[in-house]
Amino acid sequence: MARNSISPKVILLKGNGGITINNEMMELLTITLAHGCIGLPLKALYAENIYIVKDRETFWEIHKQIKEKPCCFVHAIDGLDEDDMKRIKAQNVTFV
Repeated sequence: MARNSISPKVILLKGNGGITINNEMMELLTITLAHGCIGLPLKALYAENIYIVKDRETFWEIHKQIKEKPCCFVHAIDGLDEDDMKRIKAQNVTFV
């Protein structure tokens, strides 16, 4: 069943540095330290360095392996398709 534009995919985010998600600016380090991560619908995401983490287990531990700053770790439970990737803008996108 195809998703429609009314219900965007929910992604988990954590990391450090500022991001813009769905036209709202936020500081990921504060959220990550306080809550571990945040889940939001993916309408538009911009960050300087984005790591797309396919495996959920890896997502929870990725900050121990990758110490780059700033960085934004993204995990989508059902994965990201081509339309989702068009909503993500970054200077660097890396798949882990």
